[in-house]
Amino acid sequence: MSPIEQVKFQKAIEQTDAIFALEGFKPTEQRKAIRAAVMAGRVTNEQAIKEMCEYAMQHKTIDGFVASRAWA
Repeated sequence: MSPIEQVKFQKAIEQTDAIFALEGFKPTEQRKAIRAAVMAGRVTNEQAIKEMCEYAMQHKTIDGFVASRAWA
């Protein structure tokens, strides 16, 4: 991710968090870990979403997802 893409991604995260905060939602530790991995370039957001969907279909939960990822 280029520096400009990182700034855009960070701003999108901040806006998303602000919108959800209005409804009383806070980012989970899992979501924070995924975002950190994306920002560090260890995984793309698209790849993390794909892997999480596959994990959820297989395990019927997302509990343990981040711990199971080498990039986390």
